[in-house]
Amino acid sequence: MDLSHLKLGQELSALGLEKELERFTSASSKLDSALDAITATAVSADRLIKVTVTGRGELRGLEFDPGIYREQDVQALAASILATVSQANAAAAAKAATAYREFEEQVS
Repeated sequence: MDLSHLKLGQELSALGLEKELERFTSASSKLDSALDAITATAVSADRLIKVTVTGRGELRGLEFDPGIYREQDVQALAASILATVSQANAAAAAKAATAYREFEEQVS
């Protein structure tokens, strides 16, 4: 990262910290890319619902098996969808935790 156009860059350079900032910035970019690349998928216990989320917790996919339309209990269906999304989010969070550990190793 070129900081020559910023006074901050000159001050950091004078303090010998410019390399540290570059290392931190590089590690931050890698972490950001890793989080963007993470996806996790979960399938409900009855195999009727499949969800995919990102490392940032965004819902990217929601699929229903055609057999789901025989289910008349909408509250149970909603609970099953939420539980499946939670499973996928937990899997994505575990992957994100690995990315954060790698980030911490790079900046420490």
